[in-house]
Amino acid sequence: MIMTFKRYESRFEAGQLLAEFIEKQDSTLEKLISENPNNFFCFAIPNGGVPIAEGFCSKFNINYDVLIVRKVKIPYNTEAGFGSVTTDGTVLINESLLPHLNLTEKEINRSIEITKNEIKERLSFYGKDIDLEQIYRKNIQKKHIFMIDDGLASGFTMLAAVKMVKKYKPSKIYIAIPTTPLSSVKRVKPGVNDVFSPNVKNVWRFAVADAYLHWYDVPESEVLEILKKSKFYFKK
Repeated sequence: MIMTFKRYESRFEAGQLLAEFIEKQDSTLEKLISENPNNFFCFAIPNGGVPIAEGFCSKFNINYDVLIVRKVKIPYNTEAGFGSVTTDGTVLINESLLPHLNLTEKEINRSIEITKNEIKERLSFYGKDIDLEQIYRKNIQKKHIFMIDDGLASGFTMLAAVKMVKKYKPSKIYIAIPTTPLSSVKRVKPGVNDVFSPNVKNVWRFAVADAYLHWYDVPESEVLEILKKSKFYFKK
């Protein structure tokens, strides 16, 4: 039976519906979560992934943390990027794009260093300017990890986030997103155990915003308010 997709009222609702979708799609996984929620952990990519994670975790009673990803900008076109850097300094370069950019090794390394400094600023903003590796080992090693955002575009940001999490030896990794193009599912799925999404679109032109009734860029002030009030956000 083909189900008609109904646009999400909010990101929080999208997170809740995403959890319900997983319950229906994978009863074995749902049972594992209900029996031992402490064996699961989520990472939300801010800003839009934070309200998604809040709704998602409220259904499953599991904890989450933010995982910051910043694109490595092309020096002569800073609106575009040729890679990504994650919270702990993990770097993922778009190897297929790089040969076409005519960048020197010095320019590449300089762009990566600038991005790492941006990450440090964001960590300070979220009050996480501490040694994170020990925390990541505690929250990731031998656990089932959900990677959450408000949608996938190309999927490259999520690939960088997954690369970071794999360093800390999780038991399994699942990507959970409210909406995504089929092409991005194919791009990210080989590197994880499963991808869950209630709205997979096989289209040429795709916009995450189309899945939401009231789309807006989530401001940092809203993210901080959510984290401050959250029962599920991992506070150090």
